[in-house]
Amino acid sequence: MSDKVLPPERDLRAYGGVALLTMIWGSSFFLTEIALRGISPLGIAAGRALLSALALVVLSRSLGVALPKGARDWGWCLLLGIFAIALPFSLLSWGQLNVSSGVAAIFIAGSPLFILLLSRFVLGDAVSLRQWTGFVIGLAGLVWLAGPAALASLGQSGQILPQLACVGAAACYAVASITVKLMPPLHPLSATTGSQITATALLLPVGYLNLPEAMPELEPLAALLVLGIVQTGIAQYLRFATVKRAGPVFVSTVGYLIPIWAGLLGLVFLDEVLTARNVTAYALIIGGLLLSRTRPKP
Repeated sequence: MSDKVLPPERDLRAYGGVALLTMIWGSSFFLTEIALRGISPLGIAAGRALLSALALVVLSRSLGVALPKGARDWGWCLLLGIFAIALPFSLLSWGQLNVSSGVAAIFIAGSPLFILLLSRFVLGDAVSLRQWTGFVIGLAGLVWLAGPAALASLGQSGQILPQLACVGAAACYAVASITVKLMPPLHPLSATTGSQITATALLLPVGYLNLPEAMPELEPLAALLVLGIVQTGIAQYLRFATVKRAGPVFVSTVGYLIPIWAGLLGLVFLDEVLTARNVTAYALIIGGLLLSRTRPKP
């Protein structure tokens, strides 16, 4: 993907990037729950960063793409590694010890609202009332989709800190998206690989201290392997390229589309029933996203 920003409404590559990110990240919460059965939260965060860095270094060398050069480029990669990988992975993995994947997804879906704020006050982008209204309606659809059982846990004793950790992860993802937009021109693969290397350097010491006493079973290890290579390495590269192309606000809609993708998988593969709650929630989410779209100029 090139760095040229085109109107997202007419950019099929931008839509393709968002669709792929939705499908890839849509399984992250489930895979994290499996990995937590045998690996600690910080161990998962460190493992994801390490596996991602190794995969991207091999890919970069095979394609002849050089790593970042100079202190300035590595400084930006460090900043991106902190807010895209090190902090949110640690917060989210720890939060999911006490918060279900459904509730965690609701909090992570708040990331677009953080992005709207940062786009307005950091990037100086104009944020219309239509965009705010659309994103709030979409968030309301996610809350409605979660249902009373998930909402009943909000603010409960023993749940507040894990839930705040999920909110912190959402804020980190928003900062990471804005960081991508502010970064100097770098090849997407070079910048992504550099950020994974810096994140690995930060997380490996704490990951080493949190190694499991016994070798985990195959299932948690397989989940960690997929999380590292696909959900981290490939997805981070794809997000970087798509944000550079279409902007952070456009890419932030992934957080709202993930539950719809998960519901579709449930209908097709798990024989789940499409309830009235699902239909109304999906309508709110899609309606909010359509409302939030920037109207193309004539």
